[in-house]
Amino acid sequence: MNIKPEQLQNSLSNQLASTYFAFGAEILLVEQSLSMIKGIASENGFKERFRFDIDGNFSWDSIISLISSPSLFAEKRIIECRLTTGKIGVKGSKALTEILETLPDDILLIISSGKLEMAQQKSKWFKTLDKKGIIIQHWEVQSNQLVGWITRNMSQLGLDSNIEVANAIAYCTEGNLLASMQEIQKLKIAYPDGKINLREYLNQIDQQSQYSVFGMIDSALQGDTDKVNKVFNSLVDDSTPPVILVSSLYREIKNLVNMSIELKTNQTIESILNNHRVWQKRKPLISNALKKHSYQKLQKLLLRLGRIDRSLKGMDNLDVYDELQNVVIALSGKNNGLNS
Repeated sequence: MNIKPEQLQNSLSNQLASTYFAFGAEILLVEQSLSMIKGIASENGFKERFRFDIDGNFSWDSIISLISSPSLFAEKRIIECRLTTGKIGVKGSKALTEILETLPDDILLIISSGKLEMAQQKSKWFKTLDKKGIIIQHWEVQSNQLVGWITRNMSQLGLDSNIEVANAIAYCTEGNLLASMQEIQKLKIAYPDGKINLREYLNQIDQQSQYSVFGMIDSALQGDTDKVNKVFNSLVDDSTPPVILVSSLYREIKNLVNMSIELKTNQTIESILNNHRVWQKRKPLISNALKKHSYQKLQKLLLRLGRIDRSLKGMDNLDVYDELQNVVIALSGKNNGLNS
């Protein structure tokens, strides 16, 4: 049976199934589900745990032997199978199907994997898992879902789920869930009572981002070309990978393009900024950028970033760092040939 990740807690509270399969591209989300399952299993007497990393060449005899042998230390056991490639081969498929059909009550089988192709989801072993156990598929968290994901995890750790804090974390981590979770955990250490000092935290974020990619982009949106050049040169001196600069600039400018399109539908800037969950402190920067740059100018910058990306992959011959500096200076509003 398929359930949504947010349904797992209730499902576990009602009844512990014999088999669980959690998979998806976001490994952190899969791990969170596994941790929840193992926590409830432990409360239900499943104390002994065995883990196997499985690929297409794995011999399932060891698992079959383990299942058929009585435990010397505990009545209930967890067998955790991590599919390292998502592929288990013909023999593996047959073995897993047989295991699922004859799994004893004192064994809890927990299987996990990264993203699976549709062909794998149509395989016999997957269909048997769907029939015999619980399947939890994790989808990637989209940019418009990230702030909500952060606030939920803050709340689960006993922190005030402040939207401003969540927006700041989302902005600084660029959608990286692991980095976001690490930032949330830092907050829990800094504010063990869960009461976050908003001004203190936002000031800390400001100081951290002064000479970061985020600080450079904000300086560009502010129109501070001198600061842009200073931070850019600092990032180059620190050997910041150009792919990070490209991806950060692309994300920012792509968002501006989308908002620029929405402006043509007679929506107010304030409503657009709210719909895109723009951090309160950045609203003046984004608003000014939308007034300063036309849709055509922003598209031109995106196309330039596309050429820079191809150059990184050896498919074009631009001077990557020079062109990146030209793009970010153009974003600041200075006429350097890219924003005309």
